[in-house]
Amino acid sequence: MKDLVITSKRLKKEIYVLSTCFILAFLINISSIVTFRTPWYEMFTQIGYVAVITFILYLLVAIIRTVAFLIRKLVTNVANCKI
Repeated sequence: MKDLVITSKRLKKEIYVLSTCFILAFLINISSIVTFRTPWYEMFTQIGYVAVITFILYLLVAIIRTVAFLIRKLVTNVANCKI
């Protein structure tokens, strides 16, 4: 079997994307605390919801990145095609 190798550059990129999704989910949680005037301890007690929102955002970003990759691949293949 062939080993799967993940480069450190790729790993860092994925960590940055996941961290950005977490920060965005955390900011959404803070904005909802301010909007609905709930106690600030919910910033920590609702961390499970923040984690779920983080992974949903990460999944959406992954779908967008996959579609962009496929479109780029299609455009490159069409541009290289000789008539």
